[in-house]
Amino acid sequence: MKYVIDACNLIFHDTVLHETLESRGFPAVRALLVRILTRFAYAERLDEIVAVFDGSEKAAHRPRSEVSADGKVRLIFANPRDQADREIVELVQGTRQRGVITVVTNDRYILREVKAAGAHTLGSGAFLKRIRCSVHRAQDPMRGEDPRKFHGLPPREVDEWMKIFGFEP
Repeated sequence: MKYVIDACNLIFHDTVLHETLESRGFPAVRALLVRILTRFAYAERLDEIVAVFDGSEKAAHRPRSEVSADGKVRLIFANPRDQADREIVELVQGTRQRGVITVVTNDRYILREVKAAGAHTLGSGAFLKRIRCSVHRAQDPMRGEDPRKFHGLPPREVDEWMKIFGFEP
């Protein structure tokens, strides 16, 4: 599965991301989003997550695409004269295996167009919840199980079972 994310839509849907944008600016929220998406990509064993941002005239000189240091998150910046919406739709329509793409947004135009193209969709709130659950699961390798379960039986109990089955310890 591959995720294509309407980054600005996601940022404005999450309180922490939105507050980071307001207090520290776009570079800080972009870095935070990349860290969050990278953790999610590792937790879910994904090859790549694509985050599409609206372009701006100020950043017109910057590259339109960049990959995070670990290669898990690719950032795409829409042409300053276009919106990320069009970029996302074109990205999905230009892919042969549309059924393996999940587009994350709450934007009705994008949802309608990518569904028509055969991609899966997921709302920003549901995606944020999926991220939290996935990262939490990854932090708990025993998945909530009692750690004693994986250490085997105590020697005294092994001796008891050996006697029950007719083996003398």
